[in-house]
Amino acid sequence: MATTVRRLPDALKVRAEHQGDEVAHDDTRRVLTFAQWDQEADEVAGGLAAAGLKPGDRLFLPISNANAVEMMIAVIAGLRAGAIVCPVNPRLTPGEMKEYAQLVEPTLCLTNVAERLEGAAVGRVMDVMAMPRDLSALPDQAQLDPSADAYILQTSGTTGGKLKGVVISHPDLLGQTDGISRDASRSMGHALPMTGSGGAIAAGLLPIRTGATTYTLPRFDPAAFMALTQAKKPDTIFLVPAMLRLILDLPNVADYDISGATWMITGSAPLPHDSVTRAVELWPHIRIRNSYAMSEGGAQLTTRHKAAVLKPGCVGQMAPHLELRDENGAPTPQGVIGEVWGRQRNPRRYWRDEAATKAAFVDGWTRSGDLGYVDKDGDLILCGRSKELIIRGGYNIIPLEIETALYEHPAVKDAAVLGVDHPVLGEDVAAAVTLQHGQQATAEALQAWCKERLADNKVPRAIVILDELPINPNGKILKRELKPVLQAAADERRARSAT
Repeated sequence: MATTVRRLPDALKVRAEHQGDEVAHDDTRRVLTFAQWDQEADEVAGGLAAAGLKPGDRLFLPISNANAVEMMIAVIAGLRAGAIVCPVNPRLTPGEMKEYAQLVEPTLCLTNVAERLEGAAVGRVMDVMAMPRDLSALPDQAQLDPSADAYILQTSGTTGGKLKGVVISHPDLLGQTDGISRDASRSMGHALPMTGSGGAIAAGLLPIRTGATTYTLPRFDPAAFMALTQAKKPDTIFLVPAMLRLILDLPNVADYDISGATWMITGSAPLPHDSVTRAVELWPHIRIRNSYAMSEGGAQLTTRHKAAVLKPGCVGQMAPHLELRDENGAPTPQGVIGEVWGRQRNPRRYWRDEAATKAAFVDGWTRSGDLGYVDKDGDLILCGRSKELIIRGGYNIIPLEIETALYEHPAVKDAAVLGVDHPVLGEDVAAAVTLQHGQQATAEALQAWCKERLADNKVPRAIVILDELPINPNGKILKRELKPVLQAAADERRARSAT
């Protein structure tokens, strides 16, 4: 009897019927075919149910990419048990892990980082390499609610701050997936954590959605990623900008044969302009696409041609499902900066956080917290986060414009610009940078460089050169952690000027 696709796990069963021997996931340690994925997910789902996991319970999954294959077995098994699966960043501190566990209240936990769970109320803890299996206890899939919640994705929300969980329903997760349709992509190589939206949804569920193979690098290393791409020949490469930059900085990057790749997708953070130009020059055969999306849903876009991706901040042609609005919620005209709002097909919410839900999800729209404007070509140009906008002496300053200028300096590897408190101006501009290996530059030289390219009020008054910048697992620079360092540097500079 043909499988009826009511929920995403049903689509995997259809794939297994049609593509059973084809590879769904390969994490360089283990290869998983569609048939194996389907069978093991059934076995583990029954084991979890027998261990006490009931429909609606939360299954806590702090699992690093060292067990990417087992992670995806656990995800589908949890869904087949009727649970809400909760991928969790395994690099959270024990305190953060405890805080997030208090929010979602899991019944069971599968993990490969048990040492980070001390003091966290995560229910019964099991090693992901010893997941329980009991096929006889598999719940009747036809009896599970097709409209129920499926995922809780960990996020800091559209305004940062405490950890939140974005709830994704089964209809949202399933979309138009039928388990049969296939697109042009045959495979994807990536190193994104399987606990964020890029890894958990885009890469992790790609095989179910399209029938393609996902190759996951257990731990990102630029040389290892290039070796994986050369050996496995994925036709799509998925990198966050920080990863792309590290790859481009490899001294022997041109020696790797990645002629099998056709597409390079990047996103999750601003894409430095010089990274694009270097990649286009190095790999002229690859079509680069800068994508934009958010865990909260609604805001999804990507560039479609070379001219667009070469524009700093461009994420593609403005679409009907997006709007730019001012602080009062009114649409902004072309060329005027506004906040990006995205329309939701399937409404999402924050788990057990009504205040944050009300602020971020409004009448079927999601407030992204991102600022942007539409240029003369109709392209959406992102400028940064609304909370990162610098207001210096009454003038709005966009950090991305200054970061773009810093990235153009040959000695700069990474750059982050943010506002620091100023007793007269309200805020002033400060920057933290790291330098390319073997390169040298002083703060004064970088300021002079910026003065040649920016209006005087946009030039960073304080520049701090660091060994590295703090980043999260998705490659985003954690600017809030830089604020104390830059504030101290700015205060010290003012004190020196006053004497």
